[in-house]
Amino acid sequence: MAAATTPRSRAQNERRIRVLETAMRMAGGGGYEAVQMRAVAEESGVALGTIYRYFSGKDELLIAGLAGWLRRSRRRIEGAGIPGETPAERLIGLLEQSATRTQQRPVLMGALVTALGTTSESAAPYKLDVEKELRALVVTALGPSPNIDAEGVARVIQHVWSNALIRWVGGLAPDGSLAHELTNAARLLVGVPIRV
Repeated sequence: MAAATTPRSRAQNERRIRVLETAMRMAGGGGYEAVQMRAVAEESGVALGTIYRYFSGKDELLIAGLAGWLRRSRRRIEGAGIPGETPAERLIGLLEQSATRTQQRPVLMGALVTALGTTSESAAPYKLDVEKELRALVVTALGPSPNIDAEGVARVIQHVWSNALIRWVGGLAPDGSLAHELTNAARLLVGVPIRV
């Protein structure tokens, strides 16, 4: 039986969401350096001390924001359904769409890649949330299939996504490379010929 949500817990959750949305907006507008805890507090209307009770720094704040963004995306996708007749079609379609949306936000993605590079142990739970949400997106796209190890495919796609994103953000790969790398990996993993 789920615990009842109290007005206090609702208010705390609303404050937390406001802080995360503010940090993501700031990162999208000015990059990693634009996210300063005091500025997040002022813009969100949440006391700086309260923010520090939730997060020890901006890396945690941004990674938690990314996890929330992925969670909302997954729920929206689950609600609307993923077009495609086969697991491969659904996964490739999802990855192409996600890569396009990602590459439309280069400043935000640069900030998130920087935050994800932190070695702070306190950021680990938020990183695990990001991994969990990415994995759930892939597993949702694949759907139930006795011939596909959906969890295994999801783990490999996560690794490819991370590497391709770092290369693109760092200027080592051109626009469009994220979709190319992800869809090639998906084709290899689910046994679909690679398009040249």
